[in-house]
Amino acid sequence: MNVHESARLRHMLCTNGLEIAKSPDTANILIFQTCSIRDTAAQKIITHIHQAKKQKPKPQICVIGCLSAHTKIDGVDIQLGTNQLELLVEKLCQKKPDMRFGIENSIIITHGCENFCTYCIVPYVRGKEYSRDIDDIVNEFEQIKNCGKVIYLLGKNVNSYRCPRTKTNFVGLLDQLCKIDGDFILNFMSSHPKDFTYDLIDCIARNSKIERNIHLPLQSGCNKILAAMNRGYTIEQYTEKINCLRERIPGVHITTDIICGFPGESEQDFDKTINVIKAIRFNAAFIFAYSAREGTTAAKLDGQLDMTTKRQRATKLIQVQRKISASHC
Repeated sequence: MNVHESARLRHMLCTNGLEIAKSPDTANILIFQTCSIRDTAAQKIITHIHQAKKQKPKPQICVIGCLSAHTKIDGVDIQLGTNQLELLVEKLCQKKPDMRFGIENSIIITHGCENFCTYCIVPYVRGKEYSRDIDDIVNEFEQIKNCGKVIYLLGKNVNSYRCPRTKTNFVGLLDQLCKIDGDFILNFMSSHPKDFTYDLIDCIARNSKIERNIHLPLQSGCNKILAAMNRGYTIEQYTEKINCLRERIPGVHITTDIICGFPGESEQDFDKTINVIKAIRFNAAFIFAYSAREGTTAAKLDGQLDMTTKRQRATKLIQVQRKISASHC
């Protein structure tokens, strides 16, 4: 999502008369597109902003995105929250931005999130979930359908898409887009297992234009931890959907996300995650040590683990997954 918004902002600024500097050191304006899902990312951003304030001559510093939405950052010239790209362009260019463009190979179909996973700050900074009108999505898709690349449909939870006007759901949107003539392959992210329906699996199976790469975040292999995360599914339900994917779509490439060291995670709980990873055998996994985010429910839970333990578990799981990934090659 942030990559898409950064590309969109870059295009808008260039369309409206600004030029991209050869390096940050030579820029008159520095724009920080921020993320605050993990505390480590937030701290790195703050460090980069402080370094930018020391440049000679000092550039105009603009901060947008999730971190900017809930944290006051001293010494910046413009600070805006999420979904305010047009306002930033207007402030920098002194005019309403020209919106007649499409980004190379991605389309945002939903904004916001209402899942309230206990470790995640996104619902608090991105706001309530809402879906774009299907006609707007189709029109934007028509502009980029012959890019010759994979076109991504983006959202914090794309599977929950539902057109506010026609009530078309995500499967209906995919079916409609796949009927469009053009040189494209279609994919989507991020998916949520609780909304990854069997109808969606059938939709992927019957539409050859949908890429056979599925990213489905697991987060933990322990039902106790999944419940504490407020994920809304069990390991058994998740595994059934993975089995169905592989049965209905031979050769499907499946990746996932895992959080190690969530509050209250015992060694036995962590071992369950290892066992699930070994049983499912993902093609790849993005593995993170849990990072507490101020303002989230998980940050207040009992049983917070020390960073050494969390990193050791993440390292161990990475080693297990590397062997599995190598076996798929």
